[in-house]
Amino acid sequence: MLGPPLTPRERAVLAGVERRLTNPEIASELFISVRTVESHIASLRRKLDADSRADLVAAARHRRESSVRVPANPLRGRGRDLAMAEAAFARGDLVTFVGPGGVGKTRLALEFAKAHDDRTPVIVELEHASAGDLVNRVSRSLGMEVSPHEDLVASVGVALAAQPYLLVLDNADHVVPATRRMVSALRALAPALKVLATSRTPLGGNDEQVQVVEPLVSAGVDAPASALLSDRLASAGQPPTPDDDAHLDHIAARLDGLPLALELAAAAARHLSLAELSSRLDHDFATLDRATPEGRHRSLETAFEWTWDLLTDEEREVLRRLAALPRTFDMDLAVAVTHEGAQGVVLRLLDRSLLVTAPTGRGRWRLLAVMREFVLARTDDAVVRDVLRRHAELITTVSEGFIATARTDASAEAMQLSVMLCPEVNAALRWSLAERDPLAVRLSALLAIGVEQYGSDADSVEALAMGARDEWMLERATPAQLLVLGNALAFFDVEVVAALAERALTVADASDPQQQRAAHQLAGMAAAYGPHPAEALPHLDIAERLAVEHDDAWDAAAARQFRGVALRSIAMQEGAGDLSAAVEAFEAAMLSYARAGDETHVNNVRFMMALTAAETGHDRDRAARWAAECVAYAEAMANDHERAHGRLVQATLGLDGPGELDDLIASFRHFGDLRCVHRVQMLRAARAASPRRRVDLLREAAAIAATAGDRARQILAAQALVAAQRDAGDRGGLLAALDALADVAGRDAALAACRPDEIALFLGEAASA
Repeated sequence: MLGPPLTPRERAVLAGVERRLTNPEIASELFISVRTVESHIASLRRKLDADSRADLVAAARHRRESSVRVPANPLRGRGRDLAMAEAAFARGDLVTFVGPGGVGKTRLALEFAKAHDDRTPVIVELEHASAGDLVNRVSRSLGMEVSPHEDLVASVGVALAAQPYLLVLDNADHVVPATRRMVSALRALAPALKVLATSRTPLGGNDEQVQVVEPLVSAGVDAPASALLSDRLASAGQPPTPDDDAHLDHIAARLDGLPLALELAAAAARHLSLAELSSRLDHDFATLDRATPEGRHRSLETAFEWTWDLLTDEEREVLRRLAALPRTFDMDLAVAVTHEGAQGVVLRLLDRSLLVTAPTGRGRWRLLAVMREFVLARTDDAVVRDVLRRHAELITTVSEGFIATARTDASAEAMQLSVMLCPEVNAALRWSLAERDPLAVRLSALLAIGVEQYGSDADSVEALAMGARDEWMLERATPAQLLVLGNALAFFDVEVVAALAERALTVADASDPQQQRAAHQLAGMAAAYGPHPAEALPHLDIAERLAVEHDDAWDAAAARQFRGVALRSIAMQEGAGDLSAAVEAFEAAMLSYARAGDETHVNNVRFMMALTAAETGHDRDRAARWAAECVAYAEAMANDHERAHGRLVQATLGLDGPGELDDLIASFRHFGDLRCVHRVQMLRAARAASPRRRVDLLREAAAIAATAGDRARQILAAQALVAAQRDAGDRGGLLAALDALADVAGRDAALAACRPDEIALFLGEAASA
């Protein structure tokens, strides 16, 4: 509370007392008599219950501290920022909060000022200030009345030296040079003064401590961005329910955790459901507007125009081109899509908080999604097309250099580079497919090898599947390129891989051993994962022979690996063959991959051996040892996909912890690995607490296998579903499960799954159908 109201003259006299002025000094400053000053002081003592001049100083300070008004809603996700500000002031007396418009710099500054009672805060708003008006604004905030004939800077400096002050200069963007000069002059006169400024660009002082204020974290459980959005909805009388959590998280992530954008989203949610708002934000940000308050925070448009208007023509042009990039960028890419010598412009845009650090860390940047849309609305389509073409060309060149050593580089550094490059190649591939650019074939092969070698993500796998279904691109692909594409899609869509194999066999030049090897290797892999794995063996024999003749250890290893897959499938799915033969093929593949220097594929084959042993009970001890080795290798290489493979084997052996199957499902979905999603779902079904729950999980497993075009796994799920429906005592469900089994495996397979008393029922239902 500010206490009882004071007249303007009383406030001016109290400000003089706070600055330790004597009565004659106050009288001189205010052009009144000493007797009048004494009268006002007597009145102030009555109103403020002050027995002495020291009590008046304390009361003045309390009123100033109480004048720092922060919103009543909770401050979310800023504990680390406040601690960093504390540390910054320990290093120096001038700290500037910098960050993009709407990131919450003002709120953070007010919270910091409110929390520090060791200094009296003086809040000065500079949003509408001019260069010549700055010192006047500080003097008015101090309650000073200065004669036009006095040196205003000197008077304010002396006033600020009277006691420990924290001078908060908010929104200095438009007057940065003048603010820097004023702060320098005031600090020279008041050496103990501490200054906290907020701006979208640093002030540039020699000893300035610059603290970047980032958007709120929007990922993970209890993310601050989602919590802020929930707070604002509750404040508007629309508290979200647990069913809204997914929409809250999606909106928070879509808006990059920018507090102003979240506030605007909450305002829009007064009129739209969260589901509709989430859907609309996926398309654009037009709904992020409100009637009040007026000014730069009414909408994102007005907030960003504040900075846009300060840019030079060259800065705007460079920013337009950077906004046209599909993902993140480093300095080399920025120069490639703009012009030589643009490095300085990029650094200025960083200083203006128009670019932010990418999640991959220092040296790569991006525009916030809301800022990117603002800039793209001011960018010609021809500029966007030119940027995307240049992006695809550079990413192709960079990636070809990287992929050239990918088979033999399993280092953590290579993994990090892959994590950075993969989304860029993905975006370039999608663009080249849409534009019918010849780079599409090269980019698909590059992305495929990266996915296979360093781990996948669903978005990249879907981009590869787009290419694998695109007739224009396939007509331009060699058998070798079709093979690497198939390798990357084998765990995602078996039917697509089979189609690629058929094409490769058709187009391979009979006189070219390398083309023949690639075609047969792809055909063998497709058959190994199909419903008739025995058909893979002759193709893989040819592929292995040709690889050995050309002393190609890696391709020989691949042929041996898929022979192991085929032999395992024969043993497990058709009841024929020898499981030891599969393990022997896998061991031969491991030795060949090791000879080729490919540690990642050595580990992948170890996973296949471990899973084979775990699923069949062939050798549980060795399966556990192999799985532990898989996990240890993957963790050392930071390869999350291979780590999940190892944990899958451990779960198959019953060595998983509570909730781990759910985590594995989420991980494999993220990787786009539908085969392993199916495996985990079958494990969940086997552990189901009731037959009915097992039926539900098996239906989901069957649907996953159908999506992946994996008939072999559809058959496994259908066979298990027959047994589950029988255990549930559901005759109608049993008949439906037998029909489903007949659809994917044939009528004989369904009859073989029937008990004697079910055959007539099934045949009668089939005849009726």
